[in-house]
Amino acid sequence: MGRQERLKAILSTMRQSSQISIGDICKSHGVSIITARRDLDILESQGLIERTRGGATIKSIAGDSPFFKNLDIQKQEKERIAKKAVEFVADGQVIAAGGGTTVYYVMKALESAPIRALTIVTNSITTAWAIINLTKPFNLIHSGGTVRQGSFECIGEYASTLFERMYFDSYILGASGVSCTGGVTVADFEERNLAEIIIQKSKNVILVADSTKIDHIAPYKICDLDKIKILVTDRQADQKQVENIKSFGTDVILV
Repeated sequence: MGRQERLKAILSTMRQSSQISIGDICKSHGVSIITARRDLDILESQGLIERTRGGATIKSIAGDSPFFKNLDIQKQEKERIAKKAVEFVADGQVIAAGGGTTVYYVMKALESAPIRALTIVTNSITTAWAIINLTKPFNLIHSGGTVRQGSFECIGEYASTLFERMYFDSYILGASGVSCTGGVTVADFEERNLAEIIIQKSKNVILVADSTKIDHIAPYKICDLDKIKILVTDRQADQKQVENIKSFGTDVILV
């Protein structure tokens, strides 16, 4: 069993019992104490667990965060968007993925997609969590960095350095606003800065946003619409706005 599969197994055990000891990991997976500790260090660095003396407990991140408040809003629309978005992902690609609830559903939709091999790089703890819970052995790379408690996205120099040193086939991006006048916008300045870096390193940008985000402008602009190759949104989007977005060269997919 490789490390990725072992990490998934450790998390599966912890979801059932809420905790695990280093001894349990060694016994169940036939690894050394040092390896067990390193596995827990990785999970802790991704914000998924909290280390305790001799083991770890699973970390609850639900609380009152905006992410979890928004998870069920427009859920059916987001799931349809997600199912369509994964059609633009191909086996063997290196994908960057941002944070937010729609991107979260895109990661979950990979479970039923005919894709077997991907490298997914993300700065988002919730996006990473969705990938970890897939049964497919995708290669997951998490940037680390300073965690924003509202969105669970990691920001700062540590996160930026990773993305500056990589290239991506596609970037799956969520946004707070999509507007012909304002471009693609988000609510946080540092998340905006990181997204700009990733766009520069990506061949294609796939924007996933439900219709409530269309013709809305959030405080911080990531890019103009001509940087977006594909926008996947739902059919409730204003048709005039959709046609205007298409004029920037963006392929708009309605689901």
